[in-house]
Amino acid sequence: MTTLIVSDPWDIHARSVAWALENEGERVHVWYTHDYPQKHGVSLRTGGGPAAVSLYCLRHERAFDTADVDTVWLRRWYQPEPSAQLHPADIRFSQLESTEFVRATINLLEAQRERFWINPIQAKALADRKAVQLHHAAAVGLDTPPTLISNDPEAIRAFYREHGGRAIYKPITAAAWISEEEEKVRGTFTTPLTEQLLREDAALSNAPGIYQPLLDKAYELRVTVMGRTAIAARLHSQRDGDYLTDWRANEFDERMGCERYALPEAVQARCLQVMARLGLVFGCIDIVVTRDGRYVFLEVNEMGQFMWLEAINPGLQLMDCAVEFIRSRDPAFVYDWREPVYRYRDYWESRGERGEAEPDARRHVPLPQVFQMRE
Repeated sequence: MTTLIVSDPWDIHARSVAWALENEGERVHVWYTHDYPQKHGVSLRTGGGPAAVSLYCLRHERAFDTADVDTVWLRRWYQPEPSAQLHPADIRFSQLESTEFVRATINLLEAQRERFWINPIQAKALADRKAVQLHHAAAVGLDTPPTLISNDPEAIRAFYREHGGRAIYKPITAAAWISEEEEKVRGTFTTPLTEQLLREDAALSNAPGIYQPLLDKAYELRVTVMGRTAIAARLHSQRDGDYLTDWRANEFDERMGCERYALPEAVQARCLQVMARLGLVFGCIDIVVTRDGRYVFLEVNEMGQFMWLEAINPGLQLMDCAVEFIRSRDPAFVYDWREPVYRYRDYWESRGERGEAEPDARRHVPLPQVFQMRE
């Protein structure tokens, strides 16, 4: 069996799962779309018969035909990056042409024949819309926070007053800026609102944002769904000041801590219903449990991070579950809890990762200074 992973060379999820699948004797190709067209070629032949697509896997330094691909894991997608040696007037043209061709190639893989997609292309696009997520969550009976999505300064200030000055701002997308001088990544995260932050119309009107009441959190849940399996982790985000508002804004480590959590049956069933309505077979759902016992749905990250949870708590067995899920090629997959065959720590201790990570990364096109992150 053959799996194609679309990702970037810095993605530890793609690296570790590819390592495990290859240990199981499966063929794995990893396509780094951001390296195209600088580092590799893509060829598509059509006419007079079925279309044939040849991609290049820089990880293994080999070209491969996509005809034998059984599973496509759309783990990460970055725009192709043209060479800086092009005339400035031609760079935009090259990027538009390359981006369109990459999209067409991925769409063709879906059209060619039946494959197992994580996640299906149309579902992936739909699920990235936060407003759509909230609609479906409310429709299946999950508790959702009152939400305003707007760039109207007066509407935003009225919402702030309506909730007694206890409200937050969240970006619609998760953007990050890489500072070359400081070698740091700065991102946009959940921010408590103040009168001062709402003072300038220009700061509010030039980009829409998500506005919600500030919830009285007891703790938070990260629910990783693979097929029909939902593995919930309780995050102790309220015991350390760095994690109170948005745990994503800091390093994920033992200071916050996490443990496996038994979701109430009704909440788990509704989470799976949301996934089904969105057409997703994988996703990471964020839930706040309030001090008065409400389970409040925040969002589902269509291709969210989960290895960090196992790094903190190996008992969650998320890597083993992910490997079995991909091998099953079954949207109704149910994980058989067992002594894990694959552990995240085993990958890090493997000879391949210790010797490969940094030298391999330097062979690739650097990510742009502003890029979209997946949480």
